[in-house]
Amino acid sequence: MLERKISNDLLEWKRSGTGKALLLTGARQIGKSYAVREFAKREYAHYLEINLYENRQAARALASANDVQEFISRLTLFSSSPLVPGSTMIFIDEVQESPDVMTMVKFLVADGRFDYVFSGSMLGTEFRGVRSYPVGSVIEKTMRPMDFEEFCWAIGVRKTTLESIRESCRSATPIDRYVHDVMMTNFRTYLVVGGMPEVVQRFLETKGDLAAVRAVQTELNRQYRHDISQYAGNRALQVQDIFDRLPAQLIDGNGRFAVSSISPGARYDRNQKDFLWLVDAGVALKTNCVTEPKSPLKRTSQSPKFKLYQSDSGMLMARYPQSTAQAAYLDDSSPNLGAIYENVIAQELTAQGVSLYYYMAKKHGEVDFIADTNANSVVPFEVKSGRSYRTHAAINAVLANSEYHVSQGVVLSRSNIEQDGGTTYLPLYAMYCLRDICDLVSISDDGSAPGFSLSTQPV
Repeated sequence: MLERKISNDLLEWKRSGTGKALLLTGARQIGKSYAVREFAKREYAHYLEINLYENRQAARALASANDVQEFISRLTLFSSSPLVPGSTMIFIDEVQESPDVMTMVKFLVADGRFDYVFSGSMLGTEFRGVRSYPVGSVIEKTMRPMDFEEFCWAIGVRKTTLESIRESCRSATPIDRYVHDVMMTNFRTYLVVGGMPEVVQRFLETKGDLAAVRAVQTELNRQYRHDISQYAGNRALQVQDIFDRLPAQLIDGNGRFAVSSISPGARYDRNQKDFLWLVDAGVALKTNCVTEPKSPLKRTSQSPKFKLYQSDSGMLMARYPQSTAQAAYLDDSSPNLGAIYENVIAQELTAQGVSLYYYMAKKHGEVDFIADTNANSVVPFEVKSGRSYRTHAAINAVLANSEYHVSQGVVLSRSNIEQDGGTTYLPLYAMYCLRDICDLVSISDDGSAPGFSLSTQPV
């Protein structure tokens, strides 16, 4: 069983005793249903699961219930055992198929007989049409693909090793060379495999068969594209076009998404909702440009200037030629992997609840990412995929400008931990530590070729 951090959130929800329902949102195929199901089996004597996508009869029956008693009576029709008040959890999955079911939550919570968990995909896009969202009756949690730390757990890296790396980052102490080399291999593996649970499971079962991994990723990308046609309504073709262009846009020019590539004369204000659909569906990560490296960054965020990353770097990798995945794992410097390295950092920051921004200075170039800190300052990050990592004019310029009051910059590269003035060099695999060691503001505390095998090493 793949260990997920959301399990702790589910346990905290149950033990908090708030009486509220839990709504678990997130993209398709990231392990929401499995996590809730395993939690229910461990923590409740009785459990009922209803999937509104698979059981259309249940979807119609629950959506048309007039009151709580009728709703619960209809629930019992789909249960093979009695629903016992005080010891039963009811899990309604794929609720996007009948989002108006959520209008009953306020009354179900007030009734108090059972605990309720709701989950589904595309909820960020579908809930806008809900007649009465149950504000105050629901705790909402967002689930993402497996982050790098969860991936390390899956491949057998000891938690004590991961914690020792975190402590080394805090103290700016170099990591043992053997551990560093092994973790860099694991990082490159994560670039190729990513964090989709089905993909990670296939990777483990086949002992690193990249062809098998890529086949699953390709099918998941196909499913995502199909979901666009099913849920994006009359804008499906436009949303699909953006999704199709994402890989090329990341590696073209400076990585900024050129809205003009969609069609001649295209403008962001006309297509804004198409980009927002992909973000709300958990398919893409939008990183806005800021005009000043000052907190709060949202103040100078420019929505029309942005980069668009895919929510899972492994699935992005599967959309490039197989030779790209091979080069990434074998540490071949011939192709430019900068965009994919940036994508995995965007994925990791998002998993830690950190808002995504980048900063562009005309004279000194681009800071790949910049984040607010809890000290009302910011931290600029640069991501280096090559072997030359000490050239970072953009970060130097930010640190040198006294007007910005920025005391620390971070460069993520293949190097070990180093400190040089205000610049801290961290290994790329230390990305799972960024929120803690840089004291970043989090918004999520509520919220290859066939035959080529990958290998990972537990440390």
